Amino acid sequence: MSPATHRTTRSPNPNPYRSYPGKLPRGPHSLTREQVAANQRLRVGMAMLEAIGEKGYVATTVSDVVGRAGVSRKAFYQHFANKEECFLATYDTIAREGRRRVARAVRGADGRPDRMETSIRAVFEVGMENPDALRLAITEITAVGAAGIERRERAIVEYGQLLHDGLRTGPTADPGANVGLPDTTLRALAGGLNRVLMTCLQNSRRTKPLELVPDLACWISTYYPAPKAFVSGLKATRQRRKRTHAKQLGGRAPGTLSPRQDLRRTVRSGYPASRSFVVHNQRERILDAVTNLTASSGYGNLTVEDIAAEASVSLQAFYEHFESKEDAFLVAYELGHAKALSFVEQAFAEAPSWRIGVRDGLCSLMGYLASEPAFARLSLMGTSVATPRAYEISNRGVATYARLLTPGFEEAPKRKRPPQITVDAITGGLQEMFLHYAAQGRIEDLPELTADATYVALAPFIGAEAAAQVAVEPTSA
Repeated sequence: MSPATHRTTRSPNPNPYRSYPGKLPRGPHSLTREQVAANQRLRVGMAMLEAIGEKGYVATTVSDVVGRAGVSRKAFYQHFANKEECFLATYDTIAREGRRRVARAVRGADGRPDRMETSIRAVFEVGMENPDALRLAITEITAVGAAGIERRERAIVEYGQLLHDGLRTGPTADPGANVGLPDTTLRALAGGLNRVLMTCLQNSRRTKPLELVPDLACWISTYYPAPKAFVSGLKATRQRRKRTHAKQLGGRAPGTLSPRQDLRRTVRSGYPASRSFVVHNQRERILDAVTNLTASSGYGNLTVEDIAAEASVSLQAFYEHFESKEDAFLVAYELGHAKALSFVEQAFAEAPSWRIGVRDGLCSLMGYLASEPAFARLSLMGTSVATPRAYEISNRGVATYARLLTPGFEEAPKRKRPPQITVDAITGGLQEMFLHYAAQGRIEDLPELTADATYVALAPFIGAEAAAQVAVEPTSA
């Protein structure tokens, strides 16, 4: 995706928001007051959708919306109290129409062996019809705060249940199986499909999303039914992993992972600080401030003045280090990401096999995120909605982890090798699992997901039984 824009190709008349045909009639055929109000709300919703598609929710203003909608600010505030209320109303309209269309498609597939593919195809068709609406529903909705997160969480649960129903009635379903997939796995399946669809639309891939539907249905089928021993042992395994990493909590934001030497204490002790020390210390404090403020209040509420005050530096000092708040934000993300990746790669390299390396790498990643809760929130919930450039850099960061999964194709039996899209799907699934914990304020509990994440990462390559066995074994990380 180009760093200059969020925009993707959109259909000229995205459903459910369709342009009103022509000018409003006047005279005896004029609209009623209620019809005028409905028309205004429709235009405002379309404008909100377009503005967010181009600029993202954080950068979109009421002025952007009314300018595109061709209504006055007074008319806007007659319908909505603020930008957030307008955004949520737009989301609700899109979600309601999407659910209606998918439900209709699934009802028509009852009793058919390709019900899973029908379900995925219906969701993809809705998303392809309006990529801006897809981005709004999957990523931008988290920028609104608790109300947006609650809506997104509910949608992911519904999506996961839809997929589970397809598995239970599909051609490969085991009639005797009474063990359903854990909620975390269902969430990962929904997240994986979302990532594949968004990546296809944003990168204008030659492979069209609908062409991937059979491969994605094949990917999903590798998880079901989950081994009974895995499902029954998840609770104990989660508790054990959580206790193992409990002592790692209380880490620092990206400025430094070691205790920071306080500049003022150094000066008071009679040892004047060198210029290089001052510069380094200021930069660390600024990065810590950016990370902590973003984690607590969101990127949209972040200001250079607040960063300087939190870091105890002057505005001049801030601009000596960074060009803007976005620049500081991106440096904080990249520094934190580099540290996380180093822990993951070390655990992966020290493991006796690829499958153990994947498990131990995931364990290290979640342990790091749990010890750096401010960075975890910035990474999982901030980068996707902050700026177009942050979104692109975040996607590249996620891709660096994905490459650790590619040896799995050689691990799989030749006749059962999963489709190439599997790595993207798994990556999106893991990301969705982590995001859920961040959204629920449970970052410190992330290590308990090690078994769930391992199963999601390995099952398509080595089979559900083998993946479950690796998942519940004690980790070496």
